[in-house]
Amino acid sequence: MEQLKRLREERGLSQVKLAARADLNPATVNQIERGARNASPGTLRKLAEALGVSLVDLIEGNYPKAQTPQPSLEDAARSEALQEALAVLFRGLARRGQGITEQSLREGPSESLSRELNEYYAEVAALHRLKGRRDIFGRDSDELAEAEATYQEVANRIEAMLRQDVDATEEERNVARRFKDNSKSYEIEEPKADAS
Repeated sequence: MEQLKRLREERGLSQVKLAARADLNPATVNQIERGARNASPGTLRKLAEALGVSLVDLIEGNYPKAQTPQPSLEDAARSEALQEALAVLFRGLARRGQGITEQSLREGPSESLSRELNEYYAEVAALHRLKGRRDIFGRDSDELAEAEATYQEVANRIEAMLRQDVDATEEERNVARRFKDNSKSYEIEEPKADAS
């Protein structure tokens, strides 16, 4: 569907961004653009809304050209302040993720760790929604890029930790639990022996 591709490109959207706006799978948008798939009326309605045109305009190709907004100095200042704030938030997530990793190494899998991870991932998702697109000039500040890279390193460690827990056999998990339980009992017994 050539009109869809033209509208999307005029608005500076990738297929992935359009799909996100329309609450569709990116593969669906790709297939419709290539003509490999016919869109249902509901899908066409979602795409038209996401592009800011009527359904008739999307289907018939009668639509006004999108005007590219010019960034103002005020927009640039807001963007810079937002990027500084996002950098602080990404660094905070990196610290929190590091704490989760350390807690997992100390205590092993637990219900509280699982809750902590769920909260962490909810915060990650919220931060990525906040970040949204890049700044008005199409790039991130060095500070934000560095903070996001630090966060990503910690996120990768958490993913590796989770893969280890998932990939471990039940026997390996039981051995690890017994080892941790034994080391905890030694820690408890030692102070008692010293106190007497």
